[in-house]
Amino acid sequence: MLPNRIKLSQKATDKLRSMKAGTGLTANILSRIAIMLAIKDNNGLANVGIDEFDGQELNQSVLFGEHILTYDVMIHQFIHEHQLNIPVAHVIALLIEIGIHKMGHVKKIESLCDFF
Repeated sequence: MLPNRIKLSQKATDKLRSMKAGTGLTANILSRIAIMLAIKDNNGLANVGIDEFDGQELNQSVLFGEHILTYDVMIHQFIHEHQLNIPVAHVIALLIEIGIHKMGHVKKIESLCDFF
């Protein structure tokens, strides 16, 4: 099962705020897109370096909404495939971090179409 709360880095929180200002999409929707981009990339978590999760805290039901079971399966499959031995909350925060990095150029909602 997924954790009840996921704490992001301050860097991810700032980027989500910036993207929200340009797209109008909330942090939870942008985080869902980021998670999917990171999972699709399938490179694992080796290149992500976060020491502190000192940013925004996202509630499980807000972050995943009605699709929580789908995310649960995909995230746990990712953990299994990459043989990760870190807390699930950290995996989720790192996936969001990776995905947000991929979304760095997004300034308008139309820019999100490039990913689909």
